[in-house]
Amino acid sequence: MNNLKSTMLLALVTSVVGLLIAVFAILPIPFNALAGLAAAGLVLWYFRRLETRGQKIGFIVWAVVYFLFFTVLITAVRYRMGLL
Repeated sequence: MNNLKSTMLLALVTSVVGLLIAVFAILPIPFNALAGLAAAGLVLWYFRRLETRGQKIGFIVWAVVYFLFFTVLITAVRYRMGLL
């Protein structure tokens, strides 16, 4: 049960971090700083919970995957709405 809980927490945190980084890349300058600070704070909070180097590497890989996914998704929605 503990393994399922930690896996679900990893999925939640990496998806939120990926979304915040994608939002950081799209928002204009004064607002993207808030998204960047929120992502950095969340990463620091979660990295303290991880014990091994492999878990931290997995976290970074999944955060990058979610970042790419959300960036493509946001760009597609903005293109469909005619905002690009």
